[in-house]
Amino acid sequence: MIWETSEAEEWIDKEKELYFYSNLEALMAEKGLSIAELSERTGVAQSTIRSLIRGRLKRLDSISTGKLTQFFQCKLDELYAMKWE
Repeated sequence: MIWETSEAEEWIDKEKELYFYSNLEALMAEKGLSIAELSERTGVAQSTIRSLIRGRLKRLDSISTGKLTQFFQCKLDELYAMKWE
């Protein structure tokens, strides 16, 4: 979707910040994977996986995100949910 600048400005709530929440824990549970197993199979550091599971993020790491979406064969919006807070 391409927005004109004025449309994007209306959509963005300047008093709030956009956070990303990971659905990673649910995806891991479906495959019966531990953090260590997922790290080994994807090359994503265990500390990164823990951070994704624990809480909200202000930005996404494109390399880790790419590896995880490829591994789970899912789209970005299936891996992360966005919320203004």
